[in-house]
Amino acid sequence: MAYSPSGPAAKLSIGLPVYNGEKFLPEALDHLLAQTFRDFEIIVSDNASTDRTSQICAEYASRDPRVRYCRNDSNLGAVANFNRTFELSAAPLFKWAAHDDLHLNTYLERCVALLDRDSGIVLAHSATAFIDDDGQEFPFDSDNETYVDPKTGTRQRPDSPKIGDSPVAFERFRDVLSSARWGSHMFAVIRRAALSQTQLLPNFAGSDRAMLAELALLGRFRSVPERLYLKRFHAGVSWALNQRELKDFLSTDGKAYSRRARQIKAYFGAPGGKPISVTTKALCTAFVAGHCMKTAVQALARKDARNAVHGAVWRNKAEDRAQVASGARVKHGKSARSLLSETRC
Repeated sequence: MAYSPSGPAAKLSIGLPVYNGEKFLPEALDHLLAQTFRDFEIIVSDNASTDRTSQICAEYASRDPRVRYCRNDSNLGAVANFNRTFELSAAPLFKWAAHDDLHLNTYLERCVALLDRDSGIVLAHSATAFIDDDGQEFPFDSDNETYVDPKTGTRQRPDSPKIGDSPVAFERFRDVLSSARWGSHMFAVIRRAALSQTQLLPNFAGSDRAMLAELALLGRFRSVPERLYLKRFHAGVSWALNQRELKDFLSTDGKAYSRRARQIKAYFGAPGGKPISVTTKALCTAFVAGHCMKTAVQALARKDARNAVHGAVWRNKAEDRAQVASGARVKHGKSARSLLSETRC
């Protein structure tokens, strides 16, 4: 059953899925409730948290009627919980918000204004900044427009605000599959009518890119150039999980499956039912075939493993700090930093 706010319907529904988010949830809610655009509701879907998440949500809901709290009887997995927030919404505009990310106070106003000005835009977002556990922005190298990860020293490039901005549907589709590494546009303000024409998030790691590829065939993406969306890196972030842990995080059904097989099926299926020409569909199919070959090569080169080791530095930071102080080694006999060094050789 969909929620609707008391009184006139809100223009925007914000879906905020959360599981054990007590550390970052209050700050995320504070930033959303401080937005200069105020015609929205926040639908918090608690995935059976075992920490103080429920108490935090009850407190915010009692203070602001725009906060609506729903608790699942059991943990559905992250994918189902994300999709559930959309199913519980009703507004003509929809946005997902992660419980650990932040939005500067003009984010919604600027995004909604873009959508109001042009009916051909299906998604409005902003440029992205990377922040750490404490909300401090990563050092930024303006020469090559990358952020320097303070824990690993690696350079991280945010997804470009220009992704999906082409008037040509195939070019938008290609941009998403080739350039949307972080999937940041998933957290944009999206037209409900467009999002309803997608499969939402399928159940596999990286499914945000598949959904964005579908949206890209339905209309243009636009972003304001200012960095109003702050993506947080921290020890519990999902990209720091290995593939087995990530499967369990995304779904609790326990079913075994091939991530690559589901990915290929979603990418090839994205053009189906979309209002695009036969030529565009053929171009998309040909591009997906080449893209899948490229990702297969990356898998053989263990790119996923290298990325997981980068994430492990964030996951193990507290353990590392304690064990460095005691002169001990981390689990498996090696520190996260030494593992990182090995992968660079």
